[in-house]
Amino acid sequence: RQMTMVIEALQRPMVNSSLKYASTTVGRDKVYRAVQNFARFMAWYLLRQGYSKATIQRWEALKKNMSLSRKLMRFGKPVEHLQSASKAWNEKDEVLRFTSTFRQLSYAAYLFMDTFVWINGAGIYKIKQIKTIAERSMRFWMAGLIFSILGSLYKLYGISLRYKNLRASLKGSEKGVGDPEYVKSRCKDIEKEREPVVRQLVQDSLDIILPMKSLKYIDLDDGLVGLAGFITSIMGMQTQWRKVNGK
Repeated sequence: RQMTMVIEALQRPMVNSSLKYASTTVGRDKVYRAVQNFARFMAWYLLRQGYSKATIQRWEALKKNMSLSRKLMRFGKPVEHLQSASKAWNEKDEVLRFTSTFRQLSYAAYLFMDTFVWINGAGIYKIKQIKTIAERSMRFWMAGLIFSILGSLYKLYGISLRYKNLRASLKGSEKGVGDPEYVKSRCKDIEKEREPVVRQLVQDSLDIILPMKSLKYIDLDDGLVGLAGFITSIMGMQTQWRKVNGK
């Protein structure tokens, strides 16, 4: 009977959905990233609370190991971003073509240089210029996020214009010109279109804190940086879960 209960538990939809999510590289990366940033926050918090050095070092080690694991997991990702850049170049809108293409190119450069950071960190080969490479990697990551933020702001501007025009036509339809139900339906469609763009904008705005902190452009406590990274990791996990499981 106990074996039957175990089998039934393993066959539940939630377990199947979780396994399906975990089978994707992006899904695992988001989980590792969440753990990495939570460990960063905990190391900062425990230090402020006066915990022993050994306790803090355990969280620091977890953060470092998660970071190295993620770098290895993303091996080959630069090629994916180059492919995405070539597709983005076909975008009809000139502004979106520019922001999307250079976003993908920046991410490709960031992850390519990050591979050398992993090689150095894993002890495979010690690179003399690793500090310079790591800084350039962070700059490319930050550049990619800036292009993403600009693209999101431009999309929101376009969405707001279309929504404004529809609201104006709704007033006209209520006076007997056009179909008010159709206009209301289009307004709801635009509101749904707006949601993922706003979500991406919030995520990028929080994510950009990490490279800016690493490059010393801003002076924030490590705990706040870790918390920002943890929040965006959870947001990324939710997005990936919906892509994989459709809910």
